[in-house]
Amino acid sequence: MEGYSVRIEHLMRRAVTVTGAVLVFGAAFAGDKAQNGTVASLIDQLVGGWRLVSRVTTAVDGRVLVDPGLSAMPSGVLIYDRSGHVAAQLSRPGRTVESLGDECRAAEKVKGTNDTAQTILGYDAYFGTYTVDAKQGVVTHHLESALFPGDIGKDIKRNFSISGDTLTIKFHTTIADGTSVVRTLVWARMK
Repeated sequence: MEGYSVRIEHLMRRAVTVTGAVLVFGAAFAGDKAQNGTVASLIDQLVGGWRLVSRVTTAVDGRVLVDPGLSAMPSGVLIYDRSGHVAAQLSRPGRTVESLGDECRAAEKVKGTNDTAQTILGYDAYFGTYTVDAKQGVVTHHLESALFPGDIGKDIKRNFSISGDTLTIKFHTTIADGTSVVRTLVWARMK
């Protein structure tokens, strides 16, 4: 009888071990599903067309700077589709044909940076794909083509948050003279 009880005890330990493994695996799987659910939920909220409401450039010391390339209040459209594509266009108001000569000469002197797309002649435009890191609150735009050829192939990371029909994008970058700034763009969902 003693051998029989040792065998039952051994089987019980194995059952507990197997049950524990199933629970751990199940929790990990559920965690992955929850993470995927979070990403899917964020993408669902992100998908659609967005119109630019404000674009603020702030220096490290807190001063608000006006970007001469796009102005204090450019017009803009940002579009995310469900299959992972993104397109963005921003335009400075008051652009004229007469200003092209001076702006082309100025554009030749601007050095692009890896953390932002380049504005040319008061216009910035690109398209490509995007990925979302829900845990970090980051959307990365993978540029397939852009107005400025030097931007093609860049991966531009943006911190973002969504509240109802408002999308806020915030990122660190530099302006044309190399000054470090934080840029905050607020977008409203187009309906």
